Amino acid sequence: MTLVPWASRHLPLLVAANTAEMTRHLGGPESDEEVRARHERYLRLSTAPDATSRPFAIEVDGVPAGGIGYWPVEHDGEDAYETGWNVLPGWQGRGVARAAVRELVRRLVRDAPARERLYAFPSVENAASNALCRATGFVEVEVRDLPYRDTVLRTRVWVLELAAARRGSVG
Repeated sequence: MTLVPWASRHLPLLVAANTAEMTRHLGGPESDEEVRARHERYLRLSTAPDATSRPFAIEVDGVPAGGIGYWPVEHDGEDAYETGWNVLPGWQGRGVARAAVRELVRRLVRDAPARERLYAFPSVENAASNALCRATGFVEVEVRDLPYRDTVLRTRVWVLELAAARRGSVG
């Protein structure tokens, strides 16, 4: 598994992840225009030398298997990072997401040391993503309703202390 900076060739990956099955915990699929706009935003962030957000394609032996990234957020008045991911159905259950989260944390600690916490906000109904958070060293803080696109999602708030990651003592 490798994380590859988002590139033009990854548009089909966003399209493949934009299904009812893959977005059921996110309020449903985006329109084609929204997917293209997301792709263009990812391309800009991948090539910006001073970007504080980084989108990556998750590849297994050169085959796109999903996406992951991090971006700055303010959470309860604190500057932090947020992460989110997806892994296509054919790659699920193989440890791909776990390896991707671990690598993302390594890169975040190395490349963006300014913030102390990394948050993830999976739906309370997304058992796989919540289990992934637990398995990779995140600690559940609370359940919170958060606006997302045109809906409100009931999420679990998970936090990973980046100082612990810098010491190598997480997931």
